Amino acid sequence: MARTKRFICDEVLDKAARVFWRVGYEAASIQALEQETGLGRGSLYNAFGDKAGLYLAVLDRYAATEGAAPLVHLDNPDIRAGIEALLRTIAARMDMPGRPRGCLLTNACIGVHGDAAVEARVAAHVAGVQGALAAAIGRAATAGQIPRNTDPLTLAQYYAAVIRGLGVSHRSGSDRVALDAVIDVAMRAWPEQ
Repeated sequence: MARTKRFICDEVLDKAARVFWRVGYEAASIQALEQETGLGRGSLYNAFGDKAGLYLAVLDRYAATEGAAPLVHLDNPDIRAGIEALLRTIAARMDMPGRPRGCLLTNACIGVHGDAAVEARVAAHVAGVQGALAAAIGRAATAGQIPRNTDPLTLAQYYAAVIRGLGVSHRSGSDRVALDAVIDVAMRAWPEQ
């Protein structure tokens, strides 16, 4: 029974994510969320508390699924190749037909104002990506793939900013060719040994 309940909850979160992803937190109406999920206001509020609670659950699910999937590339022993694969995977996922523009987390970074809990959750998810990048870059320095004096955190902040930049560019109309060109430039910033 719990497995079925979890599946239904995940399905509701995925449907709600499409609304938030398309129009943002502020513009997402309860009516649109009801229509997309097939649940009434009372059911949504009973399950998630309020719109902010639903949004937090959506962000958590997105970070654990969509957001985490490209991070597997950071396990590549060649860290530069892994980071490039991560960026190209993100660009390819953005370009998939039928998906809203940009990245839900990046859209959340620029679209939610005034809700401290939501802003903190978004910041935590962004910090998680940055931490994964920093750990991989630290391994690259230890393995001699980059100069040992490279600051992993600064370089991770740069590539995390590139990821968010890809989302903003795609949201504002850039196509895959433009995203790949940005990635080409970003990879030229990789410190050579």
